[in-house]
Amino acid sequence: MSVQAVIFDMDGVIIDSEGFWQDSQIEVLAGFGIAITAQECEKYTKGKRIDEIARVWCERYSLAVQPLRLEEHIVSQVCQSIRTEGRAMSGLYQALRCFQANGYRMALATSSSQQIIAAVFDKLALWEWFEVVCSADDERFGKPHPAVYLTALFKLGLNAGECVVIEDSLNGFIAASRAQIKTFVVAPDYQEAKFSAAAGRYPALTELIEALELHVKPVLTGSC
Repeated sequence: MSVQAVIFDMDGVIIDSEGFWQDSQIEVLAGFGIAITAQECEKYTKGKRIDEIARVWCERYSLAVQPLRLEEHIVSQVCQSIRTEGRAMSGLYQALRCFQANGYRMALATSSSQQIIAAVFDKLALWEWFEVVCSADDERFGKPHPAVYLTALFKLGLNAGECVVIEDSLNGFIAASRAQIKTFVVAPDYQEAKFSAAAGRYPALTELIEALELHVKPVLTGSC
């Protein structure tokens, strides 16, 4: 069965935003007298929806604040950081041109809200590239539940065997795997055992595209 579409995660795959999420959580929680670290953000909230992120901190530190208020503060700061400092991940536009030139359809399946998606797509001029845009924020369950990927398949009108996913987080990788979609992991920690079942593992999109050019991992056909 031939691959027809590539489904991208967003944070950490399309935009270098993981630092924004960590900084925003650290700053917002500091306002409530709670000191957290980037390592804690990585461990407890990476790849999660904003409602789950807020719930993690409210429960972990018994915060006397409604999770929704925490969500609003974090999202506001992340959007501001994206608008002022956002930059594409290395190799993003090369990858988009490559897939488009070879006839692949492109979709987005992210844990981020529509507000964050709009900030990213405006900043990086991405609206024309993606046929389908899906947010786990619109689903009953976020990643690692496969819901957002199943919705992306439905909107594309394709089955799992006709798509591949590009992910960077363990939650996202699990979600895509549960949807039975072959997944490439593109992340700084790509060599860790938790990603050993991936279709391919690379430190950056540039290396993924180079591998496809050399037919090292021919899940996709064609040359970029």
